[in-house]
Amino acid sequence: MSLAALTKGVLVTGVGAPPGLGTLRSLRRADPDIKLVAADINPLAGGMFEPGTTSVVLPSAADPEAYRTAVRTLCTDRKLDIIIPGSEAEIAALAPVAREWSEAGLRVPVADPDVIAFGIDKGLLLERVKRVGLPHPQTLQPTSADDLADWSGGFPCVVKPRTSRGARGVCYPASADELASMWRETAAEHGPSLVQQLIPGGAETVYTIGSLWNRGDLVVSTLHRKLQTNPPTGGVAIAGETVDDPELMAAGLAVLQASGPWHGLAAVEVKRPTKDAPPYLLEINPRMWGFGYLMTLAGLNIPALLVRMLAGREHLSGHIPSTFPPYTPTRMVRSWQDIEIPPSTETSR
Repeated sequence: MSLAALTKGVLVTGVGAPPGLGTLRSLRRADPDIKLVAADINPLAGGMFEPGTTSVVLPSAADPEAYRTAVRTLCTDRKLDIIIPGSEAEIAALAPVAREWSEAGLRVPVADPDVIAFGIDKGLLLERVKRVGLPHPQTLQPTSADDLADWSGGFPCVVKPRTSRGARGVCYPASADELASMWRETAAEHGPSLVQQLIPGGAETVYTIGSLWNRGDLVVSTLHRKLQTNPPTGGVAIAGETVDDPELMAAGLAVLQASGPWHGLAAVEVKRPTKDAPPYLLEINPRMWGFGYLMTLAGLNIPALLVRMLAGREHLSGHIPSTFPPYTPTRMVRSWQDIEIPPSTETSR
């Protein structure tokens, strides 16, 4: 059965970033007839002009109640029955109502709030994996600058906010004096911040284990690694490739199983500096991973499988390859694409 026959329409949010944009393109690739609405807080986000979609500007999820009201109204007016949120803030706003809305026919593939918290708060996640004995970088969670005297993980080290996205607020102090000043600056700008052991290795040592879950049951998992990021020290991946490594896959799924039950999409980032080193946990992203479109090119369309899963597990039959891994060796690089957009109705100045 086609995707268009399984849904009245899908709202994809956060289309100004790779997860949302890749989701739109994956769904259109699976079925050009599927009804898609692209949404972002930025009216000039690239995905707002993706062929085969209509678009709408949503309010920021920083005000969860206003965001939920806007999304519910939009889905009612446009007759949409699936929401695939593309950012952590939107997922956090939708998590408290996801089960209620899903039971009412508006399917929101998002885990419960206490599970989503592990994908938003790095400190909370690290405490959990430490408790269950999974590999992770040595970490200090200072509550004040005085606590920095307890750092014994050497230099350079890493300072990062507990709840930041990507490389925002991440810095690399090379001495105790730099640690004190950088931690104060980061905490002042981004809130509670961690100090972590610096795991050696470049972008090519960072792996992402992507996964699709149905109320705690694993549907399928994927593995890729970064080849290049912007900035080079860590951030958005601009090149990557699929990987076949059962040990790394198992390590990522162990983190998700320890923090679940998950529902919908979740991805774990780990760093393995050498083949004989353990994979150290970096973070969980409780959404489509940025290089999700890589798997679509490799033959495993995760957003399409998500829509099928939400329509009923019977609709997954025959759509997940029987091979392991369920995708072919593939590499991908991101590049700029120039898109002509409609002229503004506002008077030019």
